[in-house]
Amino acid sequence: MNATLNTQETVNSSDAIREDGGPILAVVGMLSFFSVIGTIGNALVLYVYTRKRNKLAATVFIISLATTDLTTCIVVMPYTIVIEYLTYYVKYDIFCKMYMFFITSNVPFAAFIMVGIAFDRYFCIVHPFKHLMNAHRAKIITASMAVLAFSLGIITALNYSVYDIQDCDEGNNTTCVKYTGVCKPSEILLPHLFTLHYQKLYTALFFLALVVVIILYGLIYRSVLIRRAKRRRQRRSTCSLPLTKESWFSDYRSSMMSSLRKDSDEKTEKNNIETELLRQLTIRERGLVANIKTALMLFVVTAVFILVFLPAWLMAHQIIEYNRVIFYMYFAYNVANPIIYAFMNKAFRRQLKIVFKCM
Repeated sequence: MNATLNTQETVNSSDAIREDGGPILAVVGMLSFFSVIGTIGNALVLYVYTRKRNKLAATVFIISLATTDLTTCIVVMPYTIVIEYLTYYVKYDIFCKMYMFFITSNVPFAAFIMVGIAFDRYFCIVHPFKHLMNAHRAKIITASMAVLAFSLGIITALNYSVYDIQDCDEGNNTTCVKYTGVCKPSEILLPHLFTLHYQKLYTALFFLALVVVIILYGLIYRSVLIRRAKRRRQRRSTCSLPLTKESWFSDYRSSMMSSLRKDSDEKTEKNNIETELLRQLTIRERGLVANIKTALMLFVVTAVFILVFLPAWLMAHQIIEYNRVIFYMYFAYNVANPIIYAFMNKAFRRQLKIVFKCM
């Protein structure tokens, strides 16, 4: 999607936007503010989550997302400030390609990470006994997604240049490569037809990721509602020990009864079984609640991602009128994540208090 965004932005910037310096100064101020706040916030996120001893799959994904956001705040935002101030007049071709690589690889990578997070939450909540996702697998998945995102960034970078193919002699209809100094789409390395198909693929991957995320969180919500309904029915039907509906607990109780029967009388056996079952139930209920809270927090992250990118996507496809300041509001996503963690994660807030006390 960002390839489409920046194609439109290049056109708009090159068409004499110097006539109005206000929007440029507004973008410079906004991105400078985002860069400072985002750098501090994401650095704190990395400090807190990298210090955790037992890293879960969700922790690996959050660290990867924070690393991407921190890179955006330190590199991409200042780079964008310079490019915007120069209205895409870049002297060296390598700087043009580097900018397009950075700005078009971090967006799909963030979207891919959110897909990984959604799958992790789905397996933890809907299929908690299968243990399909762990930290090692999360690292492999993250590395694979990074390779795919960087590949997309390289293709986009090859499509942009400060050189372009132009007519050398109108009478002979000959073409040659000329220096323009403007970082914009060029057919020197990749033909125009390939670029059109690539942009469609790029946009399709982005929306496919969002659709998968929405479906997975929908399944998670459905699973939570079903469990709550079953729990209510169990509470109405019996006043005895509130056993769960999972067959694992009934099998566990049977095995516990057979093992304890050998060493204790009937009364002691019953008390021991009920105590152990209550302990196991409490542990699993707490784990389920923690997973649901984490899923809710990460769903908010996804919702913010969609919300801030939607106006830029509509402008890029000329569905709504272009506004430079609103267009670059999508960088707010890289700043919002630490704020979301701070508001919705008690453990994160507790660790931040410890950090500030030490300082």
